[in-house]
Amino acid sequence: MELEKIIRNSQDFLSLQQELKQGSFSKSVLLITKDEQYSFEFSLLLASLIFNKGEIEENEHYQKTISLCHPDLKCYPLKDKIMVADSDSIVEESSIKPIFADKKVFIIKKIDNAMEQAQNKLLKTLEEPANNVYFILTTKNINQVLPTIRSRCSKIELKKLSQKTIDSLGDFDGLVSGLCDGYAGKAIVLSQKQNLQKLFDSTLSVITNLKNSKRLLAYSKELASFKDDFSLIIEIMLVIFEDMLFIKVGKKNKVRLKDYVQKIQEVEGEYTIGAIAEIRKLLDEAVKEMQFNCNFTLVIENLLLNILEVKFVCR
Repeated sequence: MELEKIIRNSQDFLSLQQELKQGSFSKSVLLITKDEQYSFEFSLLLASLIFNKGEIEENEHYQKTISLCHPDLKCYPLKDKIMVADSDSIVEESSIKPIFADKKVFIIKKIDNAMEQAQNKLLKTLEEPANNVYFILTTKNINQVLPTIRSRCSKIELKKLSQKTIDSLGDFDGLVSGLCDGYAGKAIVLSQKQNLQKLFDSTLSVITNLKNSKRLLAYSKELASFKDDFSLIIEIMLVIFEDMLFIKVGKKNKVRLKDYVQKIQEVEGEYTIGAIAEIRKLLDEAVKEMQFNCNFTLVIENLLLNILEVKFVCR
């Protein structure tokens, strides 16, 4: 409920509420943020606002929307990502009249993960939605959303929150605060992750001990034991290397993992600024590779091998 209050009082939400009241609200909205939990909660409250004609009312529309049982609220994808079948369903559903409210709202999460063909199937529906149909799309990476989808939506980049606001949501430890990076929903999700500390310690240990290829296989197997947390492993690596960079350029005040400065300092001398820049590219490439390769261990092994190579080439 605290997160809901923060969203309701955010400038992003208040601006959209004003547009709804003035009749200038776009029928297709693209919410941009790395915080998937926050964007989904934001989407639900925005859907409630649409059903209630721009007013914040905790009525039946609100209750059904928040509990995900509103008959005129449709959430996609049905599984992990938007497939062609999902797009076909959205197009078909959007032509059916609402049955409880006078509007229908579609929440399409992680549109950036959708297949290109699936995105293309939505183009006409997004461009010419029915009068009573609204679309709320969310994305972590707008560059992976087709330009034709982007051009049909009103784009809203949801702002990060201050550390003080984040702290108001709960008593988060230094690791959660450092990794959440101003994203409230992310802080909540991380704080509930039981193996977060173990995952972080393993990732940091691999980076600090990556001296040669002798134990590469052992390191990749160690990280592979967290196969359901690939994106979090990559994110932790990214934060560690970014903190290395801040330490190198004398900006310790910007370090996010403040409780681990000493450990990061012990190894930052092994990586040049050029190496860190290249490693950040490798992390992005690993994310893309994982989308097309189900062999987690192989992707991690290739990543560590490439990091090791860059480390020595850029010395």
